[in-house]
Amino acid sequence: MHILTTNTAPSLPNAVRGLIDVVFRIFYDQINTSVYHKREEEILTEYNIIKKCQDNPEHFAPLYRKYYDQIFMFTFKRVDHLEIAADITSRVFLKCLKNIGKYKYQGVPFSAWLHKIAINEVNMFFRQQSKMERTVSLDHQDMRQLFDEIDYQEVQIDPEVLITVLLEQLDEKEIQFIELRFFESRSFKEIGYLLGISETNAKVKTYRILKKLKKVSKQVNYNN
Repeated sequence: MHILTTNTAPSLPNAVRGLIDVVFRIFYDQINTSVYHKREEEILTEYNIIKKCQDNPEHFAPLYRKYYDQIFMFTFKRVDHLEIAADITSRVFLKCLKNIGKYKYQGVPFSAWLHKIAINEVNMFFRQQSKMERTVSLDHQDMRQLFDEIDYQEVQIDPEVLITVLLEQLDEKEIQFIELRFFESRSFKEIGYLLGISETNAKVKTYRILKKLKKVSKQVNYNN
């Protein structure tokens, strides 16, 4: 697993990394303005567009334009490779178009369905490319939020070192809960939908993981 902060990414040239940092900042700002959370009326209005697309695929273009960047950044944060992220994103939209006739409104935004496909595609990619490292992307605000959740107050080691130590204690499934909840500000309802479990189960599992991280952080603090 590779922990990637917005100012740390050895796999890309500096000029490209600078551009990606800007894009990340915009992406995080969008999250803070509830990019994932929409009013019920917005969801239903979009659903009318989706129904048109189900009758005629030519109506898919607006949905593609609206969500391409969001899905691309979601994917890039996990693979840290521009071409691979673009390829996976293309597969996400291809699968979406092929299966849009099966889409049914379940009380979450259409974008959640796209992200669910993206999660499956990313997981499939890493199963097939076992030599590649899974990336976890975050910024200092994300780290601070997670530290607050586990009541970590002492600052005896570098925060980036600590976050690496903490996340390395988690398996792939546990990482996804932390990413979705604290690095992308998802609701438990949406996390449940994305990971195929109930909202209550999503909440229980998340707090169980936080308890685990809190215990590890105390051990790290004690040893330092």
